[in-house]
Amino acid sequence: MTEVRGVAGCSQGSAVRLAETVAQPVGEESRRADTCHGGSDPFPSIIKPMITYALRLKGLTPETLPLERLSKYLAALADLVGRDTPVHFDKVSKGSAMLKVRVPEQHAHAVETRVRAAASAEPGSDLRRAYEQIDQLARGDGTSAEFRPPKGAVILQFPGAKTLQARALVVKEYGEINGRIIRLGGRDDTVPVGLLTPDDEVVSCTATLEQAKQLKAFLLEPVDIVLRGTGRWLRSPEGKWKIEEFKINDFLRMQDDSFDDELKKIKTVGSGWDDVEDAEQTLARLRYGV
Repeated sequence: MTEVRGVAGCSQGSAVRLAETVAQPVGEESRRADTCHGGSDPFPSIIKPMITYALRLKGLTPETLPLERLSKYLAALADLVGRDTPVHFDKVSKGSAMLKVRVPEQHAHAVETRVRAAASAEPGSDLRRAYEQIDQLARGDGTSAEFRPPKGAVILQFPGAKTLQARALVVKEYGEINGRIIRLGGRDDTVPVGLLTPDDEVVSCTATLEQAKQLKAFLLEPVDIVLRGTGRWLRSPEGKWKIEEFKINDFLRMQDDSFDDELKKIKTVGSGWDDVEDAEQTLARLRYGV
C-alpha cells in the first residue's frame, strides 16, 4: 500500500519518527539513520540565501508580452547566465516587464562576471549569441533591455531599438565568381543558371541561350567554372556581402592542375637566374649599386 507523504517530503511514519527524534536529548538518538533523507541531516530543507536578478524589458508589460515571445527571452536569458548554473526562474513583475531569476548566493559573483563579459565575448560563442539574441528580440519589440541586480548599477545594457541601424548597401559592378553549375533551365532569351559557390551558397545567374547551350556540358559535373559578368552585390546592416544576381558575359573552365604541375610550368619558363654566374654579386649591384 502506498504511503501518504507528509512534511518535507517524508512519509507520515518518518515524520513521526523525526518528531520523536527531535524531542529526545542530544546524544541519544538525535541523529538516527532512519529519517526521511537517509539520516544525514534531520533538517535538510533549510533555505539557502538566494540573490534575485532581473532582465527588465522597458516599455513592455506582462499584459503586452506574448507567451511565445516570453519563451524566447527566457531561453536567451538561460544562455546568458549559463545553463550549468543553478538559476531558477522566479516571476514576471508588473510595470515594465521584469523577468526575474534567483541565483544561489555562492554563484552570484560568477553570474555577474559572466553577464558583464557578454557584449565583448568572442563572436560565435554561446555567451555572445545569448547577448545578441536578447538585443535582437528587444529591437524587434521596439524597446531596449537591461540586466539588473537587486540593488546598485545596471550590470548589462541591451540597446535594442536604440541602436542606429546601418543602411544596406547595393553595389552593381563587373566581377568574377566561381563554382559549379547545379541548375540550368528556361526557354526564354534569358536563361536562369544556378551556381554553387565554394561557400555552399547558390547564386542566381542569367545567361543567353547560346551561353546556356555551352554551360550545359558542365551541368551537375564536378567541374569548377569561372563566370565573368555584371553582378549586384548587397551588403547587409551586419556588414556581410551577398550576390543578389549575376548576368553572365562569358565564362571559362578553371584549371585543375596540381601544384606540382604548375611548379613544373614555372621551371620550364625559367626565371633568368640560371644564366647568372655570381648571384650574390648581381644582387649587391642591384641593391647598392656596387
